[in-house]
Amino acid sequence: MKLKRNKEEKQFLLAAVIHGVMIGAAGVLLFFFILQAVEKKDGASDKVLPVNLPKSTKVESKSVPFYAMQYGVYSSSQAASDFLAGHPEYESVAIIPADKQFYLWGAISTSEKKIKSIVTKDSFVKPFRLSGAACEEKGLKSIPQLLEVSKVAKLNSSDSQSKLAAPVDWKAAVADATKASDKLELVKLMLLEHYVSQNDCLKIEF
Repeated sequence: MKLKRNKEEKQFLLAAVIHGVMIGAAGVLLFFFILQAVEKKDGASDKVLPVNLPKSTKVESKSVPFYAMQYGVYSSSQAASDFLAGHPEYESVAIIPADKQFYLWGAISTSEKKIKSIVTKDSFVKPFRLSGAACEEKGLKSIPQLLEVSKVAKLNSSDSQSKLAAPVDWKAAVADATKASDKLELVKLMLLEHYVSQNDCLKIEF
C-alpha cells in the first residue's frame, strides 16, 4: 500500500513538473510573440511616411505667341542704332535684343492678321514667343500675359481683372508708352522694349 502511494506521489510530481514546463514554455512563447509585435510596431512608427506637401506657390509662366513687324536684324546694338540714326522715318522702330542679335521691330501683336495689315514693303512678319518663366519676380513672369490684351485701356486694368501680378513700374511704363502712341501694337512694342532690355530673364524665342 505504501509502495503504491509512493508511486502515485511520483506520478503526481512528474505530472506537475511536466505541467510546469509546458506553462513555462507557453509563457516564453507568449513573451516572444509580444516582443515581436512591439518591435514591428516600433519599426512601423520609425518609417518615413509620405507627406502631401502643399503645391508650390511659384507663379508659372507659359510662353505666349506674338508676331512682329520686322525691318532687319544686326549683330550688335551699335550697328542697329547707327542704322536707325540714318533713317529718321523709322523713329517708332525699336531695337529688341534676342538670342545675341538685335532686331528692328515696328510693332508687335498676338494677331498675325493685324501685323500683316500694317507691314510695308520694307518690313515683314516675324513670329516669336515671349516667356517669363526664368524670372523670379512674379510681375516679370506675367509680362507675356499682360501683353496679350486686346485694347490699350486694358493694359492698366489687366492686372486687377485677371489677377495677374504686374511689375512695380508697370503703370508708369504704360503711361509713358500711351503718351507716345495710342496704337496698341506700338504701345506693346514700347513695353516689350522697356522690359526685355532691362531683364535678361524675359526670353524671346523663334
